[in-house]
Amino acid sequence: MKGGTTGQDLFAVVDDLMVQNQIDWERWVGVCTDGGRSMAGCYQGLQACIRSKAPNALWTHCIIHREALAAGNLSEELHNILKIFTKVNNFIKTRPMKARFFDKLCEDMGAEHSCLLFYSSSQWLSLGNSLLRVYELRNEIFSYLHDDEHCFADKFIDADFLIQMAFLSDLFEKLNALNKSLQGNNTTILQLSDKVSGFKKKVIVWKGNVSKVDYQCFLSLDTFLQDNEMALKEELRTFFVQYLSQLHFYLQKYFPEYEVEPIKWVRDPFYAEIPQLLNNEETEQLIDISSDSTLKVQFQSLSLLEFWCQTQDEYPVISKIALRVLIQFATSYLCEVGFSAVAVIKSKYRAKIHLEKEMCVAISKITPRFEELYKHKQAHPSH
Repeated sequence: MKGGTTGQDLFAVVDDLMVQNQIDWERWVGVCTDGGRSMAGCYQGLQACIRSKAPNALWTHCIIHREALAAGNLSEELHNILKIFTKVNNFIKTRPMKARFFDKLCEDMGAEHSCLLFYSSSQWLSLGNSLLRVYELRNEIFSYLHDDEHCFADKFIDADFLIQMAFLSDLFEKLNALNKSLQGNNTTILQLSDKVSGFKKKVIVWKGNVSKVDYQCFLSLDTFLQDNEMALKEELRTFFVQYLSQLHFYLQKYFPEYEVEPIKWVRDPFYAEIPQLLNNEETEQLIDISSDSTLKVQFQSLSLLEFWCQTQDEYPVISKIALRVLIQFATSYLCEVGFSAVAVIKSKYRAKIHLEKEMCVAISKITPRFEELYKHKQAHPSH
C-alpha cells in the first residue's frame, strides 16, 4: 500500500486485482480479515465494500486473531506483572553489551538457556515464549539486576511475584499451543471451532482444579510451590480463579456457540438437527442424504470436502451450501505466511528487490522438479 489504508483504499486494490484478472464478483464466496475497523467495519470497512459487490459473500473474523484478543484481556494486577517483565526483558535484551554480559553470567551459572527472547506485542506467540524464558532464568536475572542495582531486582526473589509469573507462563504456554493448533492449511471453521470449544472446557476444568487447591495443570506453578514447600495464599488462589473465569468469559464473547450452531449439519448430515434457516428444497435434500445408507458408509471414509463434492450431482442445492461453508477461509494464516516470507526476503540489504517471483517460490507448496531443471544444463568444465 503506497497511500492510505482505509477500507475504500483496500477495496480499490482488491477491485483492481479482480478487474485485471477478469474475475467475476459473483464468484466471491467469503472474506476473512482481522477485527480492525478498516477491515471489519460494517459500513466503510473492506468487508462491507466487498459485500456491496458480492452480496452473498460471507465475512469471517479470523479465529486466530479472536483467540489473541481474548487472551489479551488481563486484569490490572497481571498487566503490572507484564509491565515489569517487559521492562526487564528489554533492559537486558535490547542492549548488546548487557546481553553479552548476561550470556556470560548464564554460562557461568550453568543455566539451561543463555539469552532472553525478544518480545513484540504484534507477534501472537511472542509473549508466551518470552515470559517462559524470563521465568526459567529468574535466578540469573536476579543476580544480574542485583549487581546492576536495578529497581526491579527484588521482584525476582519476591515469592508472590514469581508465583504470578509462573501462573502466567503456564497459561500462555497453553494459549500458544491453542494458537499453533489453529494454524495451517486446509482448515475449516468447523474444525477450528471445535478446538476453541475444547479449550473453553479445559479452562473450566483448570478453574475447578485451582479452586480445589490442585495445581497440577499448571506445571511451573506447581513445581515452584513444591520446591519451596509453600502453600498458595488464599487471595492469590481466588485471584487466579477469577482470572480464569474472566478468560472463559472473553472466549465465550469472541466465540459464541450460536456462530456454528446453524452449520453443524455440514460436519455430520446424518445425525445433526436440521436447521430452520433452510428452505423446503434444501431441507428435503438434507433429509434424503441423512436417509441414504450408502452415503452414510461413504461418509466414514471420505473427508468432508470430498463427501460434499461427491453429492453435488444428486443433491446440488444442499451440497452448494455445504461447500460454501467449507471453502471459506477461517483464519488469515496464509496471509501471515506471506508477510513472514516478505520479512525474510526483503531485508535492508535487498530493499529494492521485486518480490513477485520470489514470493511465488517462497509460499508455493509445489516441489520443484530439479532433474528436469538441470538435465539440460551443461556443467562448466573448469569446475
